[in-house]
Amino acid sequence: MGENYAKGQLLIAKGTKIDFPQIGVLASLNIAEVTVYEKPTVAILSTGSELLELGEEQTNDAQIRSSNNYILEAIVKKYDGIPLQLGCIKDDKATITSEIASALEKSDIVVTTGGVSVGDFDFVKDVIVELGCDVVFKGVRVKPGQHIVVARKDDKFIIGLPGFAYSSTVTALLYLVPLIEKLQHGTASMRIVKAKLKAPFVKRAKKSEFTACNITLIQGEYYVDFKGKKVGSSAILTNMLGNVALLVTSEDDNSKEIGDEVNVLIFG
Repeated sequence: MGENYAKGQLLIAKGTKIDFPQIGVLASLNIAEVTVYEKPTVAILSTGSELLELGEEQTNDAQIRSSNNYILEAIVKKYDGIPLQLGCIKDDKATITSEIASALEKSDIVVTTGGVSVGDFDFVKDVIVELGCDVVFKGVRVKPGQHIVVARKDDKFIIGLPGFAYSSTVTALLYLVPLIEKLQHGTASMRIVKAKLKAPFVKRAKKSEFTACNITLIQGEYYVDFKGKKVGSSAILTNMLGNVALLVTSEDDNSKEIGDEVNVLIFG
């Protein structure tokens, strides 16, 4: 008697994700229903006249296969949101306005990719303002993904991510995932750990950088290297393959040498 728990003992704290241990304990206490926070619905839109849906035939070399919307759908599922896949839309202001307005009605968060930088056809940031949304911030000193915009309309959010695949993936992890978790009052599933460099790191920008790296755990210590990771544009999505994490450096950091201790964001 009394070896499992004591009278008045807190067993499952508020904000805990319900998994199999929690289900078992609740059942043992004859608790069939509990109050929970709903999973937020996240509407996903990719903008770009050059984008081809899966299975769509390519008719010229300027066209690229859309991957951002599928990456975002997988990220939303992984971190306990409900994805609403709305596919690709063309770089047409009227269409973008209509689609974002419709998405706001159906979801808690609207996340877009493309249309937020400084090109002639980057309409998303303008549409967000015209729809009466309050811009929380626009542009951040990070690499990749400085052309990001986050806005709010009543109790709903819009996150405009860059169009490049690597940029949109990293910024989704940094800005979308914490918002999904915040709306559920849950604890952060990603974490920053200390690791040692097994290869030099070259600091390339006076910004906070999030650099794909390989991470290994050896005798209780984390180590990172960059084997197979390419240096180039923010479109190199293959850098996210493998046992990958993100090396985090601040605006004030300099290049690093082998053996230096660094901060690494683990999201696996």
